[in-house]
Amino acid sequence: MFSSLRTKLQQTFSAQESYDPAWERALDAGADAGYFAHDSAVWTVHGGMSPIAAGIRALLTQALHPGALAGVAEHSNYRADPLSRLAGTIRWIFTLTYGDTVAADAACAWVARRHAPVTGKYLAASGAQLDYAASDPGLSDWVHLAFADAFLRSHEIFSGPLGSRADEYVRHWAKAGELMGVANPPRSEEQLREAMAGYEARGELSGGPRVAEVVSFLKNPPLDPVVLPGYKLLFAAVVATLPASHREMLGLQLPVVGQRVARIGGKAALGLAGLALAKRGPAELAARRRLFRLGVLDDLSYPDRGLTENPGVPNGYEQILRREYVGHGDAVFQALASGIMSWKLHEGAGLRVLADTPEMRMATRVRLGIGLGQLRWNIPCRVVSLIEEEHRRGFAYGTLAGHPESGEESFTACQEPDGSVYLQIRAVSRHANLLFRIVSPLTHLAQQLATDRYVDAARRIASGAESTGRY
Repeated sequence: MFSSLRTKLQQTFSAQESYDPAWERALDAGADAGYFAHDSAVWTVHGGMSPIAAGIRALLTQALHPGALAGVAEHSNYRADPLSRLAGTIRWIFTLTYGDTVAADAACAWVARRHAPVTGKYLAASGAQLDYAASDPGLSDWVHLAFADAFLRSHEIFSGPLGSRADEYVRHWAKAGELMGVANPPRSEEQLREAMAGYEARGELSGGPRVAEVVSFLKNPPLDPVVLPGYKLLFAAVVATLPASHREMLGLQLPVVGQRVARIGGKAALGLAGLALAKRGPAELAARRRLFRLGVLDDLSYPDRGLTENPGVPNGYEQILRREYVGHGDAVFQALASGIMSWKLHEGAGLRVLADTPEMRMATRVRLGIGLGQLRWNIPCRVVSLIEEEHRRGFAYGTLAGHPESGEESFTACQEPDGSVYLQIRAVSRHANLLFRIVSPLTHLAQQLATDRYVDAARRIASGAESTGRY
């Protein structure tokens, strides 16, 4: 239903005709948790759909400083290729938010290199002709303030109030300012308000023809017709929620429908985007994989990680163990191993596989769809181990909240010394809640049927390898 909108939004935010979030998936690499914890206000504010509104607000706010605007107007190709500039900004924000410290530092260094040649002269609000450089404290400070204010206000307006966590967000996001050369970024919401008000009180902000040009572009950007109506609703909502003095300098008026209706329209646009896009984007999912791998985040629905690696069965758990012969020879073994690691075994068993990585990785999150259409039930799991031995290959996944069982299941291709190839499936689990305990005969039957279908799929994979000698 939302596939066309999803595609157009992905193309818009990535500046890619064929969307491939490779750099976002790569954020699962790294050896530390990054600058911002997964339960921090930064993750809260930068998650969801409100950052789309924040991007518009940040651009409008930055444009109020003649020096910052001169740098954009004279040293970027935003008119000819606005999506590439948008994609670059998104990459910096999400790498800093979700990446490890090495990736975050590298992203900031990349931006600093891009900014190094950004110099020139601009007409200040006072009428004086002044020199500017992107690294000037006054300009870099304003850009940081504009970002922090835009993301914080947009979250509060379109997602909900943060309360005391607003101070937490400003305090934590100050690290981003420091990494970009801001000497003393604000550490509280009050300091953020005061710092922004200071620019206005000192007369450093202004409108003018160049501002009008940028505003005109932002009003009517060259977006795909599928995306443009929602953007216009959101733009109106952002304008309606700007400070009155900022609207005046930007040459903007309150929408004729009023603030309340405009805000509802903006929320509707973001809600539609939320229905089209995943609740968590590829960058956040990648960060969660890294945190799981590092032991910082554990979102499994059971406490006993490693159930399928240990020979015993803990009290309260039940075991299903199947080991079935599927064929003979190296080609069969390689084909079965490949089928397991590429989810073809599961797809062959009739499941719809929605994984957050195109290939099997440690901590990959997957939803396995059972049923058809609106009756489909997606059960979530996370890969908890990879089996990568010479004659044993496969993986195990553990259950996440929403799965009817709590525990692990492993799928292994095994080759014996005589060349015989087996599929081994081992599940160690217990019912997730009282409801599934009540209907346990049905869940046991479903597990047995699913295991039978895995075995049938494995034999089809093996048969294909035996007949062609390839895998």
